[in-house]
Amino acid sequence: MQSEKQKEQKEKLDELLRKADVRQYDCYQCGKCTGGCPMAHAMDLKPRGVMRCTQIGSLERIVKSNTIWLCTGCHTCVERCPHDVNIPNLIEEARYLAAEMGYVRRDSKILNEVFLANIRMFGRNHEMLLAGLYNMLSLKPLQDMPTVPHMLTHKLIGVLPHQTKNTAGINRMIARAEKFSSMRPAGK
Repeated sequence: MQSEKQKEQKEKLDELLRKADVRQYDCYQCGKCTGGCPMAHAMDLKPRGVMRCTQIGSLERIVKSNTIWLCTGCHTCVERCPHDVNIPNLIEEARYLAAEMGYVRRDSKILNEVFLANIRMFGRNHEMLLAGLYNMLSLKPLQDMPTVPHMLTHKLIGVLPHQTKNTAGINRMIARAEKFSSMRPAGK
């Protein structure tokens, strides 16, 4: 017999799958998603593991994982999947659910805020500024210092930011997205 908590978890998982438009049993655990994922090396729960958690009803493992915050949404997993299981949709919906359940990691929130501030200022991301501000605010100021000389000498990052011509238009898009996002939990 299921407890109330188990019933609630199952209902949340079913809703998560519905919102993501993913059928968990379409995944037969072939591993092609994980094999192609460029972020799998850093994830605690690989894409195949996310799908396995949906199959065994382990919602908390998904929303508490660092995986949902590391996924870049590149869709390599979907392209490789023989059944077109859209794991990025599932992960995006899991992020919303994690936020509702209070599982947003502090560093993810900092990164998001710094990234958006960067976009608002310049109309695009400036990697050096993003990394520097993120490291300072997350209290890890020297975290990336060993890689900076290599990145500068190989021109992987620039010292000075470049500004787009229409930052006002970009800021309007951000405002519309934030308006949509604020309606999001009750919406979709």
